[in-house]
Amino acid sequence: MKKIRMVCNPEYKVAKVPDLLFGSFVEHLGRCMYGGLYEPEMLDCDHNGFRKEVKALISEAGVTAIRYPGGNFVSGYDWKDGIGPKESRPTRKELAWGTIETNQVGVDEFLPLLQELSIEPLMAVNLGTGTPKEAGELIEYCNLKENTYWSSKRKENGHDAYEVRYWCMGNEMDGDWQINMHTASEYARLLKETAKIAKWIDPSVKVIACGSCTNEIGHKTFGEWDFHVLDEAYEEIDYLSIHRYYNYHPEKQQVYERGNDITDYPYFFTNMQSYIDTIKSACDLVKGKKHSSHVVNISFDEWGLVTLTSADPGRVEQNYSFAQYTQLDAVIYGGILCVLLNNCDRVKIACQSLLINEGGMISTSTEGKVLRQSVFYTFRDIVNAVKDGVVIQLVVVEMETVETNHYGKQPVIQMACVAKEEEIILLLANLDRENEVEVVADLGQFGILKAQNWSEIYTEDWNEVNTFEEPYQVVPHERSMNEVENGMIKEILRPHSWNILQYRKIMDM
Repeated sequence: MKKIRMVCNPEYKVAKVPDLLFGSFVEHLGRCMYGGLYEPEMLDCDHNGFRKEVKALISEAGVTAIRYPGGNFVSGYDWKDGIGPKESRPTRKELAWGTIETNQVGVDEFLPLLQELSIEPLMAVNLGTGTPKEAGELIEYCNLKENTYWSSKRKENGHDAYEVRYWCMGNEMDGDWQINMHTASEYARLLKETAKIAKWIDPSVKVIACGSCTNEIGHKTFGEWDFHVLDEAYEEIDYLSIHRYYNYHPEKQQVYERGNDITDYPYFFTNMQSYIDTIKSACDLVKGKKHSSHVVNISFDEWGLVTLTSADPGRVEQNYSFAQYTQLDAVIYGGILCVLLNNCDRVKIACQSLLINEGGMISTSTEGKVLRQSVFYTFRDIVNAVKDGVVIQLVVVEMETVETNHYGKQPVIQMACVAKEEEIILLLANLDRENEVEVVADLGQFGILKAQNWSEIYTEDWNEVNTFEEPYQVVPHERSMNEVENGMIKEILRPHSWNILQYRKIMDM
């Protein structure tokens, strides 16, 4: 049996858990929007054609933000096509994914949906084929209360101001798959001018700039792109966007770097941490160069796993279907979210990708069924456990490792700790596929604690999946806990398991 030992000290605070760390992403791609969230022919639809069952699962998952409408889609999208009477909206050839866009869902359908669900929108503007002027008009349409041309159009369409705070300036503009991709110089100039217009229209908006779309080997813009964009437009940027997808199916994924076999999956967390560290360094280097007091934070607004059944990011040729996530994927999701939590002093926004069907936590069938994928439970339960808490930096005293074929030794546990006023939460992913791990943690500095709840996602077969026929194969189960003795906890984690351990504070130190 492998072992880890650690110390948790309440003085070692990273940051308060950001509200927008548990976002997701909706794009007009495959069956994410049409045939997923939007199906007006279904009996369970609301007045706008959105499925009530899907809406209920979005709320259950605890999604706090949604980035919309793209994604590659946004770089060829005219937002004006998606307002006004539906019968008058044009049908267009959509270039990013090679489909026909009916424009039956647009600003005036999606933003009211997010308001209803109390979800923060991250609105993307077209900086591929679009212009700063057109982006400014969209912000005017969404946010202005005064009677201007575009705000009056919104009122005529029956809507009050949406007050969208977060604006994504384009999508993956350094990728050669992007409609009208840009060089760093081209994008930096376009970004700066668009951001100026945005803040002139509404000084309260926050600007999210495109950073490098991936750090895959061979993607030559990584790092250099980020530095150039920051150097040109630093004071106009509030967040720098980064994206990353992970995959251990080499026969499936051809765009993003992957491990060649399943032993490499702990590498995902190492890669993600390295990616974040590089982007933080770029932001801080430019901050120092400019002698600025302004802090640019990170928006990790696309992250996800590529499965054998999901669409490939960045490719037109697709075999669209829902992503079928395994029990192992649920463990990996937990590890990824641990990394995001441990970096939440700078990663303030994150979006799982996508929300429905294509890489989604939620799947829908053509027969009208809905399904919680295995990763849905990981995401949901983390949100419920850690919201309004403070992330605590763990001090590792002893950590055994697992061997990977391509990335050497990796920590056997990926973990995070969150403290609340009356509760301590440990998030633990056992990355060893064969061995149990004994966890010993000193929590004595938090006071006198009582074991409260242990939720575990584990199946003997890590390839187990939820299906429409058998939807509850991979779900969390409660486990009994040992009592806390003199501030020490000791528990044994099963192989390839995801674990949330909660302790209630009954007396301060």
